[in-house]
Amino acid sequence: MARVPYLDGDDIPDEYGAAFERSRSGATHLFGALANNPPVLDAFVTFAGTLWDECGLDAADRELVVLTVARQTHADYEWHQHVPLALEAGLSEATVRAVREGRYDDLEPHREAIASYAAAVATATVDDALHRALAERVDDRTVVGVTMLAGVYTGLARFLDALAVGPEESFVGWGLDGLESES
Repeated sequence: MARVPYLDGDDIPDEYGAAFERSRSGATHLFGALANNPPVLDAFVTFAGTLWDECGLDAADRELVVLTVARQTHADYEWHQHVPLALEAGLSEATVRAVREGRYDDLEPHREAIASYAAAVATATVDDALHRALAERVDDRTVVGVTMLAGVYTGLARFLDALAVGPEESFVGWGLDGLESES
């Protein structure tokens, strides 16, 4: 049970209704919890939208960062929300499994650098070698974007954990059960 109520648009002042509506994705519990502080909801929606659009990554690589952080921080809510989005964005089931198992060296070099770096951001272990590996594959603008994206999702994992915000439906689990056909 969440430690704050999940609010909806009718529960917040009208001037924040647009932010609440912009936030309406599948993550209703996240935004319902954030709605307990409408100015923070508004700022988060604006900031997160800009970060999402301007981090320098395509949709698949953004999802790679989010899944990597979710796994490193044990954020079942983020994993639950983003596995379907990652598959839809073009990440393969094999890539999702590699992230789940921390086998970044099984990924193509570009994605290995992104996932390894995002994992290090989530665990506060970025070193010069990881930074260099990422910087060899993306420009400085994207290095900043990846760092901020991983940092924000690490913070978001802490927010969700502290307030005991859970998935909207039963947690899909750390595998791909129900989302794939295993042979």
